[in-house]
Amino acid sequence: MVVLNYIYGVISSIMKQVEEQEKGNNKKEAKTKASKYVEYWTRREWRHIEAHADVDENLAKQQDQQQQKDAFRYPKQGHVLYLKVGTNVHGPTCIFPHITTGGDLKKHKNNDDDSDKVNLVTVPAVEGRLLRFQGNSLHAVPRPTDLWTLSFVKGSPKFEPEEEWGRSVILFNTWGDEPPLDVPYDKREEKSDGKDNVNTKCRPHEEWKSAFFLSPSSSSLLDNINEDCNADDTTNYDSVVDEEEVRNIRTKIWLLGNQRRRNHLDRNIRLLGSESLREALYQDHVVSKVTLDQSPY
Repeated sequence: MVVLNYIYGVISSIMKQVEEQEKGNNKKEAKTKASKYVEYWTRREWRHIEAHADVDENLAKQQDQQQQKDAFRYPKQGHVLYLKVGTNVHGPTCIFPHITTGGDLKKHKNNDDDSDKVNLVTVPAVEGRLLRFQGNSLHAVPRPTDLWTLSFVKGSPKFEPEEEWGRSVILFNTWGDEPPLDVPYDKREEKSDGKDNVNTKCRPHEEWKSAFFLSPSSSSLLDNINEDCNADDTTNYDSVVDEEEVRNIRTKIWLLGNQRRRNHLDRNIRLLGSESLREALYQDHVVSKVTLDQSPY
């Protein structure tokens, strides 16, 4: 149970810092924002994760079995804590803000200009980085890094040695008053004096360094960037590329789940990108924002 206690300590410490910071920013909404349950799992390998939004998985299966078409239940917030990242790993977490299903990628209208461009934020896997995003956001981890732009893939991915190909992360979702259906409840072990066996704490929130901030109520991708954020921490490729750059890279976003989960008949969505997409996917540290166009193909 030491490993479970370690994970519990890490998550508990992070959430304490996050909730205290939120209380300080808006005391009136603090109670409504508080999360009662945390669902967590771990992954040590760099694997291809198809685009999806996390849902109450067992409830969704129950709905499918009963042929119900009720709305999915989503967590309040999703989190990725990057622990160890191999030297050969370029496996960013890719988030489509304000988009929940694969089908929304085709139907999406940007709130700012009513265009049908699709916004994408790429977050490189950096040791010690914490990613926190809206729980109903579509997200993915491509492998190979440029999988979405390839016509086909040959061979099998390498997972060893871990120092080269490992991507060790703790993933956790926060839920409100009701936990996800039938997820086992872990109770931490305590010493006879009532104290934890493992004392794990993260740094105080005021020592955290923001790479970017996406407001859940705004379509502005870089809305309310923390003033402490260095210019090198966030790149908006739309503002630095040549205006005459040709956007002609066919991009195929692979989708996770059944047709109801995908909200789309096919297993993938075809869009158009540019060289900026590849640059963003291969970034070692910089959080990047790019846009994709609808594809006629």
